[in-house]
Amino acid sequence: MSSSSNSSSRRNLSDSLAIVKSSFDPQRDFRDSMVEMIVENNIKASKDLEDLLACYLSLNSDEYHDLIIKVFKQIWFDLTHIQLK
Repeated sequence: MSSSSNSSSRRNLSDSLAIVKSSFDPQRDFRDSMVEMIVENNIKASKDLEDLLACYLSLNSDEYHDLIIKVFKQIWFDLTHIQLK
């Protein structure tokens, strides 16, 4: 990813809107939301993924932080395996 793409991803991420949502399956909803953000913002660099995680942690209450980190780790693992193929 070029530096201009990195700047573009960060700008798009910061321009995104947070949506308040009630959920019966927060793990699935966080995963769907994170994957959507990664795809929509063409996030590929580790730094951009870390920024995305920081956004989710800052926008959600502490009670969801462990779940958000768990979902994030799974997505990172999945992305790593996709890139290795």
